[in-house]
Amino acid sequence: MESNTLLKVLPSKSRSDNADNSLFLVEVPNTEFISQIGEARAEIIGKENSSKAALIAGKHSFYMTKVESSNAFIVVEPSSSESHDDEASSNENQNDSKRRKISKASICPSFHYELIQKYLDISELRRILDLGIYEGDAEECSSKTSKRHTKEELCVLLQASQFELDKGLKKVEAFVDESGKYTMVSEELLSEAFDEILAAISANDMNLESIDLENLLKSVTGDISTEKEVVAHCLHNNSTPLSSSDSLFKMDVAKIATFKAKKILSKRVTPYPVKEFMSQWTSEMPHQTTSYTPPMSLLSNLTLLDRDDKVDDDVLTYFPAGALPRDATSRFKRLFEIRPCWSEETITPFLTEISREDASVVQLLLKNALLKEKGFWIAKPQA
Repeated sequence: MESNTLLKVLPSKSRSDNADNSLFLVEVPNTEFISQIGEARAEIIGKENSSKAALIAGKHSFYMTKVESSNAFIVVEPSSSESHDDEASSNENQNDSKRRKISKASICPSFHYELIQKYLDISELRRILDLGIYEGDAEECSSKTSKRHTKEELCVLLQASQFELDKGLKKVEAFVDESGKYTMVSEELLSEAFDEILAAISANDMNLESIDLENLLKSVTGDISTEKEVVAHCLHNNSTPLSSSDSLFKMDVAKIATFKAKKILSKRVTPYPVKEFMSQWTSEMPHQTTSYTPPMSLLSNLTLLDRDDKVDDDVLTYFPAGALPRDATSRFKRLFEIRPCWSEETITPFLTEISREDASVVQLLLKNALLKEKGFWIAKPQA
């Protein structure tokens, strides 16, 4: 190991056995570790029904592996200077006194751990949020609301730092209910909200470059008009705020196009000829986007592209990545059930959402698939 450091661990709500003065001898993973933490507090979070503990320090989280127990350490605080008479120099001038460094010492239990940096499991975050999914005010009940959590609770459940959790909540587009707890909004409700947002924009000839939230909420009609928080949430997810404004937004035309493509494709049972689809797709875009032609690249994680000689055209089959299993093993199984061989280019969009900093798409492929030839992957043989 490169170096050791003693970290004072604060008592954790999930670890009642930690005393205020408990110390843990931790083997740091690299020399940058201490500088990354800085003055941030360190806290150990245990996990229910699991022997794994995580050290949360600043923006980072680490799995802790116990290496060995050790004898109690004597921990010495920074010294202070005190003045007193030195009996050994009694023959010298009694008015002269020497300054002596005085340090306080205490004995603390200690344990030796190794740290391995961990990363937020987005799939697990999404699973937890889905347990209390929001389907509209009329559908609210205690069986759903009781399964929602505050940020602090989610940090404990996921053994994550608040920084990591904030990034994860943004990535999955989590929704905050009226009690301040986090959940997801159902796809059906979000689709209804986006439909009504686009209808209001077209009916009122709003400028896509500058959508005023208050005016939009007044213009939205239908049942969704009573779900103002959901409408605002949907707008936030499909636009970018203008400068520091909380009320003006620029619509993301690519997200509008993706939403329209999903609606068109989901209604089609048979494969869709590309030329026919492109014509309908373009025609259903808002009239404010007449100069915009949706690119086929937006369909890379929504469709499978094949050649159909009967219609003398390529055809699209609706196959959304969002409907695939979230765990890697099940997802790969499903993908290879659909196609026995995938090019790396075509399979990558279906793996991106389950990739992590410690598990890139290439790493997922190496672990769950077999390279047949350069750029092409097949299923691994069953053990």
